[in-house]
Amino acid sequence: MITMRAEIISTETIKPSSTTPDSHRLYKLSLLDKINLRIYIPIILFYQNHDPDDPVDFADTTSELKKSLSETLTRYYPLSGRIKDGLQIECDDNGVEFIVARVDCRLEGFLKRPEFEALTQFLPGQIQWNNPDDLTSMLSVQITFFQCGGMAIGVSMSHKIGDLSTLSAFINDWAAVARRSGQEISAEFITSSFPPNDSLINPQYKVPKANCVTKRFVFSAEKLDELKALANTHGAENPTRVQVVSALIYKFVITALRASKSGSGRASVLHQMVNLRKVVVPPLPEKSVGNMALHFSILAPAEGEVEFHDLVGQWKEGLSRFRHSFAKSYTGDEWSSRIGEYMKDGKDLHSVIFANSMAVYSCTSWLGFSLYEVDFGWGKPTWVTTTMCACNNSILMDTRNGDAIEALVSLEEQEMTAFEQNEEFLQFASLNPSALGNN
Repeated sequence: MITMRAEIISTETIKPSSTTPDSHRLYKLSLLDKINLRIYIPIILFYQNHDPDDPVDFADTTSELKKSLSETLTRYYPLSGRIKDGLQIECDDNGVEFIVARVDCRLEGFLKRPEFEALTQFLPGQIQWNNPDDLTSMLSVQITFFQCGGMAIGVSMSHKIGDLSTLSAFINDWAAVARRSGQEISAEFITSSFPPNDSLINPQYKVPKANCVTKRFVFSAEKLDELKALANTHGAENPTRVQVVSALIYKFVITALRASKSGSGRASVLHQMVNLRKVVVPPLPEKSVGNMALHFSILAPAEGEVEFHDLVGQWKEGLSRFRHSFAKSYTGDEWSSRIGEYMKDGKDLHSVIFANSMAVYSCTSWLGFSLYEVDFGWGKPTWVTTTMCACNNSILMDTRNGDAIEALVSLEEQEMTAFEQNEEFLQFASLNPSALGNN
């Protein structure tokens, strides 16, 4: 039950502080941009007011955020444009939506037990993780003030122009401009590295509608060490935190699937996303703008015991094959050819999935993207999160101290009921603890 309501104070359009040159008026989407989902990626950053005796000047704060956003958009000029025909962005400086809102509660009270269903109120509209056909804007921002002087900054970016790495780079650069750090804004537009090849593009995939529930679980540093030790003991040597958490979630998702009426007797597959920036040779710039993530897959049978350490081992083997496949120096034409091979393999796997009515899940790691370093001039965020994501999906996120992992798991309602009550799983994960602690 949502007990908090956001009140919109103002809505306006923020345009770049400088006009985009004619030579940059058309931004061509890369092949990886074109094959990506037409959805919006949401991020929410919560900031406490650590000095209640020093009231926050909401007007000054809003003014500085708008001014710095305008300056940052000059460098990230495609974000002010509008998508055209799904193939390119017209960079006509149309600007981005900027909403100011307020809520009649204290931030600390909300963070003690976050209401996940209420998070959408900190974001503009209802576009996050959706496929709005009538929306062509690239970016929307909402600033929400709490009674105590705390605030939330919510940003939604079209997945057509970039992935989380792109969004993180933009937010960090915006914050650097806002605090007048003098830091150079270093966005890298390298779509030529992933040239378009329209012959490889399939009809636009739609996120299926389902009665899904998203829950937040936190894995402490101690529990992560236990999981790594458990995998090591059974032969999956030196696993990473992401590998053990992803494998554990998938193991108990399979258990929940088999316990459901619709999942009994169904095999399943897990798609694990990988950031290409550090995989390819030579590595791509950290602030490369665009979609540069693909996935490898792990299969699980319909029956028989699914061991945690076996899933970790499959994860490690899948990543190794993926890296070997992409860790080469490609020219433009070779990239198109390699992506074509990848997509053909994907179609072949999809045929197997469809023919066998397999359940499909995905996992994305958002660890290591410096979201807890975003400082607009009043300190770093207390909590960074996102909203309910696509069904049968999990997102792994950093915690404030960097030692633990937050997992946002989205499942169909019946499966989630079994998943969140699994005592074996809850030996390692805490269900929606306070976001104020040193997680």
